[in-house]
Amino acid sequence: MTVAAPVRAAHPSRWREWGLALGSAGESADPAYLDLRGDPAEQGRQHGRAARAAIAANIAAVRRDIGELCADEESVGRYRQCLAENADFVRRHDPEQWAELCAIAEGADAPLDDILALNLPAHMVLRWVPQECSQLLAAGDRAAAGHTLLAKTRDMAGHFARHVVLRRRYPDGRRMTEVTVAGSVLWPGSGINDSGVAMSTSGVWSERTGVDWRASGTGWILINSHDLLRRARTAAEFADLLRGQPRLSGLNIALADPGDRLAVEATASEVTVRDRADHHVLTNHYECPATAPLAPGPDENASSYHRAAAAGRALGTSHGLTPGAFAELLADHTGYPQDSLCRHQVEGAGSETTYASIAVLPEGAFYVTLGNPCASDRTVFGAARAEAETAGAAG
Repeated sequence: MTVAAPVRAAHPSRWREWGLALGSAGESADPAYLDLRGDPAEQGRQHGRAARAAIAANIAAVRRDIGELCADEESVGRYRQCLAENADFVRRHDPEQWAELCAIAEGADAPLDDILALNLPAHMVLRWVPQECSQLLAAGDRAAAGHTLLAKTRDMAGHFARHVVLRRRYPDGRRMTEVTVAGSVLWPGSGINDSGVAMSTSGVWSERTGVDWRASGTGWILINSHDLLRRARTAAEFADLLRGQPRLSGLNIALADPGDRLAVEATASEVTVRDRADHHVLTNHYECPATAPLAPGPDENASSYHRAAAAGRALGTSHGLTPGAFAELLADHTGYPQDSLCRHQVEGAGSETTYASIAVLPEGAFYVTLGNPCASDRTVFGAARAEAETAGAAG
């Protein structure tokens, strides 16, 4: 099978380790990799100041998205009402996270309404902008001895958002690392905490998962993965906390801790856990009998099914996978440009992979590359091990 060659980035990024392991990097000159300390408001100000340029770019991108999705007076009015009501929900439901959003606006010298638009994507309630990500989870014999690996690619359509990697330390000693849209707090795509809980997400959008915008004052527009990761001490507790979280939409979520791994299919009202296995792949459709009727079918989202099948075959025949081998897999172009794990827009159409991450348990290492994995330098994994890792991935 011949796979079309993608256009490579002019200035390739590289994989970096920015986690919680004993050997994790202690500093970075890259403004996208931040260490934040203090209470949420203090961290918000630090985030806003350090990522000011990226936040400004994201505000401009979201304004363009809103302008395209809310093209008439009625939809603009509905959007503003939805945003205002959801902002009021956040202010009442979680004053601490509200204070962090206000502090980001202060640090970035940006209007609060623009920071709210990054965190409370009310325009998605009116017409979903697909965030079509892939998640891969491997443990047991599939991963290197004693390890669990949780990987994610975040794919975004529309006007791309710039991401930051936030390593946080709170006054109570709690630590965590997340990858999120610069200027955002509430919906990181992946992360890890100091209890050894790792998580990642991927969206499931169809005509049957529509959101009632009139309920905007009653729950989180997107699942608040930041709050769940901060509080959970185990993968199972994360799932239990999710069951109690008021929300307007669902996601596929991969969870792992040193002794457990869960593949979760969440809707706006239910949480279903797939049968346990030594590997899982979650893309943009549900598979469990209780949730599958809500999912897009292969005719509605062929890419989701293609990516799930390709990654499932790779994991199902693999043994002793290492983080480096996972990085190779995330760069795969089988089905390029839109059906591959590493996705590329062509002439502005489709989705683009905007970052990839790999959590390694039990060490707490967390590898991230911003941009397409195919264009990222993988020397952080050890050039001397590259051939062995590739051979291990092939089984």
